[in-house]
Amino acid sequence: MRHLMVLLTWNVVAWNSPTIDASENVENFLESHCLNCHDELTPSGGLRLDLLSTEVTNEETSKIWSRVLRRLEAAEMPPQSEDRPPSDELEKVISWTKQALEDEAIQRRGEGVSVTRRLNRLEYENTIHDLLGVETQIRKLLPEDDSVDGFDTSAEGLRISPVHIQSYLEAADLALQDAFMRGPRPESKRHRLQYSRESESRFFSQRSKGRMMVLEDGELRFYCDPGIEHPAYLTQLSKITKEHPGRYKVRVAARTLDPRGEMVSFGIRTANSKQRLGIKTVAWFDAPEEVHKVFETEINFEVGDTIIVEPYRLNMMRRARGFSQYAPGDTVRISERKNLPEDLPDPKGLALGIAWVEVEGPLIEEWPPVGHQRLFGDVPMIPFKKLPKNVLTPGDLQDLRRGDQLTPVSKDPRKDAYRLLKDFLPRAFRRPVSDDEVQRYLEFAAERINRSECFESSMLAAYRAALCSPDFLFIPGPPGKLDNHALASRLSYALWRTSPDESLRKLADDGRLIDSEVLRSETERLLSSPRSEAFVNDFVDQWLGLRKIDATQPDKFLFPEFFIQDGPVQFRDDGLLIDSMVSETRMFFKDLLENDRNLLQFVDSDFTYLNNRLAEFYQLPAIRGSRLQRVSLPEGSVRGGVLTHASVLKVTANGTRTSPVVRGVWVLENILGRHPLPPPPDAGSIDPDTRGTTTIREQLAKHQSTGTCSSCHRQIDPPGFALEGFDPAGQWRTMYRTLDGVENTKEKRPQPKAAPGETLIGRDILGPMSYLLSQPVDDTGELIDGRSFHGPNEYKKLLLKESDYIARTLASKLVTFATGRRPEPGDIRELEAIVNEAKKSDYGLRTLIHSVIQSRLFRTN
Repeated sequence: MRHLMVLLTWNVVAWNSPTIDASENVENFLESHCLNCHDELTPSGGLRLDLLSTEVTNEETSKIWSRVLRRLEAAEMPPQSEDRPPSDELEKVISWTKQALEDEAIQRRGEGVSVTRRLNRLEYENTIHDLLGVETQIRKLLPEDDSVDGFDTSAEGLRISPVHIQSYLEAADLALQDAFMRGPRPESKRHRLQYSRESESRFFSQRSKGRMMVLEDGELRFYCDPGIEHPAYLTQLSKITKEHPGRYKVRVAARTLDPRGEMVSFGIRTANSKQRLGIKTVAWFDAPEEVHKVFETEINFEVGDTIIVEPYRLNMMRRARGFSQYAPGDTVRISERKNLPEDLPDPKGLALGIAWVEVEGPLIEEWPPVGHQRLFGDVPMIPFKKLPKNVLTPGDLQDLRRGDQLTPVSKDPRKDAYRLLKDFLPRAFRRPVSDDEVQRYLEFAAERINRSECFESSMLAAYRAALCSPDFLFIPGPPGKLDNHALASRLSYALWRTSPDESLRKLADDGRLIDSEVLRSETERLLSSPRSEAFVNDFVDQWLGLRKIDATQPDKFLFPEFFIQDGPVQFRDDGLLIDSMVSETRMFFKDLLENDRNLLQFVDSDFTYLNNRLAEFYQLPAIRGSRLQRVSLPEGSVRGGVLTHASVLKVTANGTRTSPVVRGVWVLENILGRHPLPPPPDAGSIDPDTRGTTTIREQLAKHQSTGTCSSCHRQIDPPGFALEGFDPAGQWRTMYRTLDGVENTKEKRPQPKAAPGETLIGRDILGPMSYLLSQPVDDTGELIDGRSFHGPNEYKKLLLKESDYIARTLASKLVTFATGRRPEPGDIRELEAIVNEAKKSDYGLRTLIHSVIQSRLFRTN
């Protein structure tokens, strides 16, 4: 018995630690189950295991073993067609591999791993805003950031170049100039604006004969969309923002005329005289029936900005009631000069009425502004023209327009400069600073003070140097455990996408943040703040690829439902639909986060967020209004989980057709954390069949007939085929569409034109668009382990059996986003520990984020 116990103990030790004997067992496993397909003669997938060492002592060997581990865990290898190893033997090899990878990682960490990265564009702008109290749009001045591992927070992609340095200098100058006060506090005023022919003469010029927008008793009534009429600018507002740009409250009094149970939605766009159709829609509202309602939003206006009120799909709503898109009456005469309708009778029917627009601002919380207080404190201000003569150097060009503007003046400039920098630098650098550091930046100011330059330009030189220094531009990441201030920065940039606030800095200064309970409490505070919406939006958009929502455009003739359609050859982008698609996914993530719901609902759920437009697009029961709301999905619905969100489905298609390969790779990488190898050079490509006579399944079957392609596509294609029932715009389909053989489309069906003076009947002269249905969609598939499915719902049930891998993938994505470094093969045990902690709360998303932040991966480099 004693000898038996010793033998059993030895076997356990041999299998559970990467000793020589365990290595021999692993070598035997490889020889028995792997080398038939992965040796010198048959290196399937480009992988040779006959030369793979069981001494995992370097990063290259670690990567290969990590690849082997992923295949073993996913039950992809050995393949189902081969004899399967006993489950206990397989588990021992998996356990040995994890331990070997972890040991190699520990060894390399002992040698020191530094993850120092610069702020990306978003973080830089947010940090400047918080530091200087400005809302200056400076992100556009900076070069685009590279994305590595799916995120623009990756240290590997955040290099710095001379172009960056020049951009930072320009951005710092712009922000500093906007940060301090130039004069007395601007008075916040309330302006009630109404459309009139006099005040909006630019808009109403050459339109006095009446068309589809009508002024009556000061109310502007829209009987069509801006795609027919020119947008209704409020030129009165641009005069206000030219003098005092900044943040304003904007109120609009609106109603729906002749509603018959319907509401007209409308958007508010910011616009500038140089951009006729506006910059972006900042808010959507629903005008109530008959009685005006006041809607309010806040907008940050730049110099000369105004707004456009934009009715939403009013043309389509009116056509549904039998009104012409052009003529409200029976006939319409075409203008000789403009070839547009004129001499119209009074319009009738459904309309949007705008009684007035009111703006209040600029909204200023305190004076002097926060930025001025941090830059110049209590240093006295005097008009620029009253500066002592000795600071106006003879021969210098002085800006005469600054004569009455204020500028700081100091009786003891060097002393004041030291005092101001000593207070400013710790905020800017997000850590305590030494006196030597203060002196170094003081020299930038002192050099100019000694040349008798004004105090303002002297200090701005020092501040500019600080804002372009590595201490400001980089988030430090020295090897080892993060100190309090580095931890504060990492936490704040992860959950708020900006620098630490006063509370975090105080805890870091006191040395308390590294305490696990304090860190947990601060994590909860940051997650509970409205400011965490910056994390939700940025993480979701990057993880799921939603930043590419506008990268492709569905074919307007094949998928007209995606657009606002004014006729067979007239389409406009549907801003509300696109906004709603992205918002659905963000709000879904936010719901899971706020309520600590099971993260597996990313795969399948019984609810989502919809408004009237998205419900119509999804062919779900109607919802009233443009505001997204939580909606329970009907039983058996193909929707549920982010895989079936239109936002995800759109960014995984090219606009004309879908590809199971593209969507399959997306699911594997973003949901299961498995990264298929890139195709070999001789893999070829799949040419789209525009006639619709050959299905994508038939094309892929032919493509897979070569051995080099088959092994990867058996893994990639099934999840893609599960989503094949969704078209490139994200709508459900059972048949493919084609334009092949269709007449009366595109140029073949031009818009009817009329000769000057010709009378046209006042009806909708543009008929419906047509396309053909071709082959039926086949959304069946078989996983690499032999399990089969039919459609997305059955596939999602199979996918949910991979719960730990789904959670581990999301944990890995969160770590990459938050730390700027993707987890290494040796970190798999740490990721498993994070997932195991989340499992205690039924895979709660909020718990998972807490577990990530408490982990070694977050708290160390």
